[in-house]
Amino acid sequence: MDIDKIEELTELTRQWFIDRDITKGDIFKQTLKLFEELGELCAGYAKQKEQLTKDSIGDCAVVVVGLALLIKEDVHSIFEESDNIRRKDAMECFKLLNANISEFQLSQDLASKEMCRHNLVRAVAYLKSISKAFDYEFVDCFEIAYNEIKDRKGKWIDGTFVKEEDLPNE
Repeated sequence: MDIDKIEELTELTRQWFIDRDITKGDIFKQTLKLFEELGELCAGYAKQKEQLTKDSIGDCAVVVVGLALLIKEDVHSIFEESDNIRRKDAMECFKLLNANISEFQLSQDLASKEMCRHNLVRAVAYLKSISKAFDYEFVDCFEIAYNEIKDRKGKWIDGTFVKEEDLPNE
């Protein structure tokens, strides 16, 4: 796995969120966004749509970067530490990813930053395992998603980033 490229992508994605004022983000709504991306990942897998599956893996990684910023954790260390998690098969990873996102959402209410961080590390590990199980390069999936958002404009409305094309006519 290209560690330098992953580090570059996490930094570019982190800067993308900062440039769009992530500080206005709502952790609960960003967690819902991660669930949405997980749903797309499941749909891509179930329908055997390789491009959707790859894009969704990357989209989940992008949202994890935003969540790491919202809990004020170092994005790079989260992605790096995910390599220390033992790999599991794809179906187990789908289950565990869903559970980790749920735990992340629940641990916010407990004000447990360490538990939130732990769940993000595991989420990235499971995304990497799913990529590997399907013979995809995680870094390629992440890059596809970043390239899709890098020029995206929009604004924060009630704690959620709304793409420019989805903004109501003003």
